[in-house]
Amino acid sequence: MPLLRESPVWDCFERFFLFLSTNSEIDTQPLLESAFNDGKKVFIPKVSFVPKGGQGLVFYNVTSTEGPWKKGAFGIREPSPMGAGKPAASMDFPALIVVPGLAFDKSGNRLGKGGGYYDRFLWELDTERRQYTTVGLCMDFQVVGNVPTGEKDKKMDRILTKNELFEIK
Repeated sequence: MPLLRESPVWDCFERFFLFLSTNSEIDTQPLLESAFNDGKKVFIPKVSFVPKGGQGLVFYNVTSTEGPWKKGAFGIREPSPMGAGKPAASMDFPALIVVPGLAFDKSGNRLGKGGGYYDRFLWELDTERRQYTTVGLCMDFQVVGNVPTGEKDKKMDRILTKNELFEIK
């Protein structure tokens, strides 16, 4: 993903939150490797029980591009107990957060997979007044004219495809 790495937003953040892609998503391994090569502190999500009840995303600091990973909720790779460092804390912000989705539009709207995990995570960050910038990561064909939204849906600050990185105005 040279478009992100070569953009000014890349250099603005020392902390990088990234998901581990599935076979149906754009490969995040090059971003993971770039983050480590550039000395960024990297966090990978794990579906966990959260203090306010229910399941949510907890991002753990990882120190290797190779994990160790395990299959977690929904068959998604996540840090294994041996490979997971400490969960992200207030000192780990500001951060650049890369977010998956099924579709995005050029207004920054995102259609997730229906669980609301990322929307709840971002709302929690807002409640705690943590500073972050979001980048929706997808394939070119996943950028569509209009994405339906609800009041709890969080807009992206930028959208990144293989061929384009654009900032949402």
